[in-house]
Amino acid sequence: MHSIHIAAVLLAGISTPALAQWTSSSAANTPVSVQPGDQAVTKAAAAGAGRTWVGWFDQRSGNYDVYVQLLDADGTPLLAPNGLAVSSHPQNSSLIGWDLMADSSGHCVLVFTDIRAGGDLDVYAYRISSSGQFLWGANGVTLSNNVDYDANPVAAELSDGTFVFVWSQGPNGTGTGSVRAQRLDAGGAPLLGANDIALATATTTNEKPSFCEVVGSDNGSFIVQWLRNTASFTSLRHIRVQKYDSNGVAQWNSGAPLNVLDAASVPIAHQPTLISDGSGGAVVGWHRSATLFDCYVQKLSASGAELFPHNGLVVSLEANRHKLDPAFAYLRASGDIVVAFDRREASQGQRGVGAQRISAAGTRLWGADGVELEPIDLVTEGFERIVPFGDGALVTYFQYPTFGGQNSNVLARRLDGNGATLWGPVALSTVASPKDKPQLVIDERGTARMAWDDERNDSGDVFAQNVHVDGALGPILTCTATNYCTAAPNSVGPGATMGWTGSTSLALNNFGLAASGCPANKNALFFYGSTAIAGVPFSAGFKCIGNPVIRLSLSTTDALGFVAQALDLLNPPTPFGQINAGSTWNFQLWYRDPAGTGGATNTTDGLSASFCP
Repeated sequence: MHSIHIAAVLLAGISTPALAQWTSSSAANTPVSVQPGDQAVTKAAAAGAGRTWVGWFDQRSGNYDVYVQLLDADGTPLLAPNGLAVSSHPQNSSLIGWDLMADSSGHCVLVFTDIRAGGDLDVYAYRISSSGQFLWGANGVTLSNNVDYDANPVAAELSDGTFVFVWSQGPNGTGTGSVRAQRLDAGGAPLLGANDIALATATTTNEKPSFCEVVGSDNGSFIVQWLRNTASFTSLRHIRVQKYDSNGVAQWNSGAPLNVLDAASVPIAHQPTLISDGSGGAVVGWHRSATLFDCYVQKLSASGAELFPHNGLVVSLEANRHKLDPAFAYLRASGDIVVAFDRREASQGQRGVGAQRISAAGTRLWGADGVELEPIDLVTEGFERIVPFGDGALVTYFQYPTFGGQNSNVLARRLDGNGATLWGPVALSTVASPKDKPQLVIDERGTARMAWDDERNDSGDVFAQNVHVDGALGPILTCTATNYCTAAPNSVGPGATMGWTGSTSLALNNFGLAASGCPANKNALFFYGSTAIAGVPFSAGFKCIGNPVIRLSLSTTDALGFVAQALDLLNPPTPFGQINAGSTWNFQLWYRDPAGTGGATNTTDGLSASFCP
């Protein structure tokens, strides 16, 4: 399926917003759910077209129910005010980890545990459409139903369009634990048998593997990370990773898990990070302590080879400093990894924030120590989050003006490819309140959105804030692309239509042209210019751009009559075609259509795009 912005406009038509909801005030923020009781353990996911799924546990009824909300690009809620109730089944009084993701169709897939089948935790998965339909039934799909302790489920969409769910299972009583999984098709039917399967079992009696993560790999396979044993304070919390095919059969290391970290243990309650590299491999990140805490990263190929030193590459060599709680972003274009982390002096009484970039070959690109984002002092920072941003990254963190205090601000910085701060810190929230569980997402448009638990009103509500490519908060930028002019009928239908991919931000430089409805397997040529005109006859179509025009390189439509081409905003075909922030340019496709009438070629309609910083 081709994802272009024509489809995004249609999806946006589901809503009927009266006013944009993203606020430009860091002293207000955008309320997602403000209700009596506790709203907690927030999750968020980018759903494309600028939309954002947000989910949380909600105590407004007295029970911790599961709620979700879908915000459009303007921050307007598309579902029920204060959220759509997904599950009101009885919940354990102690909430544990759960997962929420947006699938390739923009729907929400979530997996969590509750005690609807008895006193122990079992695992359930739901899929909610962008219009609020329960695609897997009102009660979701039961993934486990037993007397054992099933915990911390996670989810991933696979390359074949199915979904995999992974969790840890502890025995009811003494004994060894295991890592469990189930795979569902798009309709919610189980594919690994009627019950879940064991992916990995403990290697020593009474071990309890736990703290799982999962990402999709190639050909319907998936990669799972877990900690070897979390049964006690002294357990060996080694990091293990394995790749499984679509049937759950181990693929690496002759079936034995890879010991990514076995020289030491990660600390209690630390959750290592697992990120797909988009090419069948993965990135693993964590912190651990020797004399001082340090952050580490490992890169695994699609065949399971460790590309960095065994037991991980140290992110920063800064002396006499703890480095903890790393957050990782993967830059797919280069294969580099950007890391944000806590910096602390030896007694941990003073804290700051650092960042580092690791090349695909394992070189520390921002110096041996990384770059300082916040100095180590009594103004404390924490809860670092990071997302890729062009050739650099966007980093957010909480800042506590009083050491040891709970009230925090939320700050953001944009880093370029060399680690320099392009803007920031920008305050996303200046409300002095306890905050928790920050979630940071970004999609191709370059506008980041953050959601978190917030106690400004009571024991907890859910608030969110967006930030644009230039560091501004609030309503969506006017820079976008719209269709104009006329597409003439061609040999395969009513006419070919222009679309676009990515964003109109020069900073992201990911703008692309696309067209659909063309004859299949024919030569095509995108061209652009600064002057939009009413269509004048041109071969069998209409020319919608005044002279002079700039031609891009020759392309070919595919078997479905679709064609796409990236446009490097920083390196135009000619100096005359340089696109700058604040300018508007017009685009069109000229294509061959020998079976058409009135000429051997035809044209699409026009696309007018305004560009932002």
